[in-house]
Amino acid sequence: MKSIKTAAVALAAATFLLPVKADEWHVSASYSTDQLRGARVGYRTESTQFSFLDWAGSPQVSLEMGLNHWQDSNDTSDNITALTVSPVFQWQLTESATPLYLEAGIGGSYFDKTRIGDRRLSTQFQFEDRVGLSWQYSADSKARVTVQYSHYSNADIERPNDGLDFYSIYWVLPI
Repeated sequence: MKSIKTAAVALAAATFLLPVKADEWHVSASYSTDQLRGARVGYRTESTQFSFLDWAGSPQVSLEMGLNHWQDSNDTSDNITALTVSPVFQWQLTESATPLYLEAGIGGSYFDKTRIGDRRLSTQFQFEDRVGLSWQYSADSKARVTVQYSHYSNADIERPNDGLDFYSIYWVLPI
């Protein structure tokens, strides 16, 4: 419980200390085929379009921070918490009033432990890789629902490197 409080304080402090404006908040639920389940709360900065990324389809780029907490479905006393920071690239796929987006990013995470269930992570630092589809379900709002796959791994910096894989559904609320 102490690690959750510490990570929550760190996320709240970062929200007020970073020299960027939060554009949206999100909450999510996640599940892993390793019988892990969890939740995430986070925020994303205002998006920017950089001309040097024109070769990549001119994505919008944002910085996202999140606080994840997962527990082992078979042993609810076994849990792990991670604070994440990641640039997120977003491509608009449709031109409708309720567009569909492709999102991807690679960032860093700090975990409070290096084990959960039978998964061994070896290091508290993990990379966060993600890809997802996001749908702006209302023409009157930038609110979205996102389905995402995320992978956490230390890129074999140290072994064992079991990694963690999650499937998540996000509810994204503009500020």
